[in-house]
Amino acid sequence: MDFVASSGLLKAVKATVLSVGADTAENRSQLDAPVRRLREAGFEVEGLLLQGDPDEVIGSHVETRGIGLLVMGAYGHSRIRGLVIGSTTEALVRRSRMPVLMFR
Repeated sequence: MDFVASSGLLKAVKATVLSVGADTAENRSQLDAPVRRLREAGFEVEGLLLQGDPDEVIGSHVETRGIGLLVMGAYGHSRIRGLVIGSTTEALVRRSRMPVLMFR
């Protein structure tokens, strides 16, 4: 998130920090930190915690909201998991019809 927060290129856009998982206090807390970081950097930002399959939920949200740029972190959990079920990042890059900016 520091990469995005410090980017002058992205500062003029409205940002949505989207997390997919159970609606728990821990997940809300993990969502609040990057939202707060972006607000402190001057971004107009909203945080959303949605439930469901990450590939489907994120892809659907991006398409329905007409989002023009998908910014994602490229984080893997394990090589075995990636081989068996694929990664969310890879699935979204393949599905996306808009520019995708990935950082690590």
